[in-house]
Amino acid sequence: MKCRYGFLGFFSLIVLLGFWTHNLVYFPFFGFAVFFEYFFVKTDEMFIDNMRKAATWAFFSNLATTTIVTCYYAIIKNNSDVALTKGIGLGFGVAMIVFCFVTACFDWKDRRDVSND
Repeated sequence: MKCRYGFLGFFSLIVLLGFWTHNLVYFPFFGFAVFFEYFFVKTDEMFIDNMRKAATWAFFSNLATTTIVTCYYAIIKNNSDVALTKGIGLGFGVAMIVFCFVTACFDWKDRRDVSND
């Protein structure tokens, strides 16, 4: 099976918008270039299981962050016009950070031959 996780590296092309618009907000997307290495990884059951775990952690952190931020802006700030937009934006950012961090941790464990019991 060909590893398709390398396609996540194409998120790093969003950095080109940063150069074009001179906006620093787009430059953190360059971190996704690390995922290009997964085009060259031989996938096994442990690798796929680790990617699923990382995606699960990212998904639930996205749900929690989106809910908390949306409720915060809607109830406490009384600004329901931007509540969902800010919640979704921050939830996406947190999910990407969690996914990248958890993936890196699992990869580090595998390279150090530490078992995940």
